Amino acid sequence: MSVPKTVGDVFESAKAPYSHMSEEDARLFYGTMNALLVYANQRLHVVKPSSLRPRPGCPDMLYVNGGRVSEALWRNRAIIDDFVRENPLGVSPAQIETARPWRHALRDMFTVIDANEDRALYMNEDRIFVVGAAQDPADAHVHHIPSLMLLTLVPFKGGILTDGKTLHLSPRPVSWAIPLIGEQIAQLAAHRPIATAHQLEVYMRGVPDDENRVSERFQRIVDRGFASGEIA
Repeated sequence: MSVPKTVGDVFESAKAPYSHMSEEDARLFYGTMNALLVYANQRLHVVKPSSLRPRPGCPDMLYVNGGRVSEALWRNRAIIDDFVRENPLGVSPAQIETARPWRHALRDMFTVIDANEDRALYMNEDRIFVVGAAQDPADAHVHHIPSLMLLTLVPFKGGILTDGKTLHLSPRPVSWAIPLIGEQIAQLAAHRPIATAHQLEVYMRGVPDDENRVSERFQRIVDRGFASGEIA
């Protein structure tokens, strides 16, 4: 991929190296993620163990109450090293290898700037990320462009996916913010979008493990949502 010269080039040239899970990949991804959430909950005591359970009729999705546990997991990601090293739940070697690079997940506030069924473009403060479709189309959870979301991006099979949850922080920007978003997109278009698992891992080497990239205001909104049960 050549370095984009215009914003339009970013939208046109951005491709997801991995997109659209097969049933086998869905079982691998969510089976691994849910096992990791069970272990993280054992360590962090986020919810009652009995409340962390498969979704009825949808076993290959994030567990009920998985969002609450994952929020704690990504802010205590050293747990992933223990999960990979010790394999406390006895998962398969393929699942261990799937979880290993999740040490380099990125939890952040993102503005969605473009989306179609194959991939979505998300922008944080300093880069644009190309995120592939999982089971649903990549634009299925995009309510408006632009809009602000809390996402966790994880490496998977050479590409980047979300961890299975999307938290909408601001469905539509206020009118005065639109030009500022446009200016930021134009500035970040000078850099190659982060699209591969390797590029995400390299980026994350510059992000401290304990850094919460969510603003205090929006973190309070998320915490209240989980506490009230509005977000599970």
